[in-house]
Amino acid sequence: MIINEVYDKLLNYQSILTEKFKLEEKKSELPKVLSSKNEVLNRIKKAYLSKYNQFKKLEENINVYHRRMNEMKLKQQELEEKTKFVKSQREYEALDREVGQAKQREDEYQFQLMQDQRIIEDLRNAIENYELSMKQQEEEITKETERVDSEVEKIKEKLDELKGQEETIVNDLDEGFRYKFEKIVKNKEGFGIVSILKGFCNGCHLVLPSEFINKVRSGNDIYFCPYCSRVLYYEETNDNIFALEEEEMDDDEFFEMDD
Repeated sequence: MIINEVYDKLLNYQSILTEKFKLEEKKSELPKVLSSKNEVLNRIKKAYLSKYNQFKKLEENINVYHRRMNEMKLKQQELEEKTKFVKSQREYEALDREVGQAKQREDEYQFQLMQDQRIIEDLRNAIENYELSMKQQEEEITKETERVDSEVEKIKEKLDELKGQEETIVNDLDEGFRYKFEKIVKNKEGFGIVSILKGFCNGCHLVLPSEFINKVRSGNDIYFCPYCSRVLYYEETNDNIFALEEEEMDDDEFFEMDD
C-alpha cells in the first residue's frame, strides 16, 4: 500500500476513533446522573424512616399515657367511693392521700401527653414532607431513566455505525499497529497522527532531528514521533520548506527507530 494512502486511512480512522471515544465516555457518564439521584432518594428514605420510627414510638407512648390516665381516673373514682364508707378520720386521710397521688400521676401523664403530642405533630409534618420529596424524586428518576435509556440506545446505534466504518478502513492494516494507533489517539486527546511543520512535530511542538525528518519525508515507512509517540507525516507545502543542507542531528543518539 502506498504510504500516502495509509496516512489518509489513519486520518479517517482517527476521526472515527475520536468520535467513538467521546460516545463511549458519554455512555459511561450517563448512568452516573441516575446514581446521583438514587443516592439523594436513599438519603430521603433514610431520614423518612428515622422520623417514621420516632413517630410510631411516640404514638405508642401517647396510647400508653391515655390508658394510664384512664386508669388513674378510675382509681380516683373508686377511692372517692370508698371515702363514703370510712369510719375514722385516719382511714379518710389515707384514702384522701391515695386520691391525691392518683390525681398527681394523672397530671404527670397529661403533661407528658401534651409534650409528645406537640412533637408528634412536628413529626407528622416532617413525614408528609419526606413523602412528597420521595414521590418527586422517584418521578424524576423515572423520567431520567427513560432519558438515559433513550440516549444509550442512540449511542449504541451510532457506535454500531462507526464500527462498520472502522472495519472498512482498517481491514488491511496490521492488527498490532491498529491497537497501538488506537491507544495513541485515546491518550493524545484525539490526535494520533500529525504533520511535521517547519521542523517541529505538530503534536508536541518539539524540534525533530533533520535526518529523521528526511526519513518521514521519504515516505518509505511509518514513523512515530520520538517524544510524543504520534504517527508523523510530511506535507509538501510552500510554507513548510525544509532545507536539506541544514546541519543534521544524529537521531540514533536520541531514539531507536524501531521502538
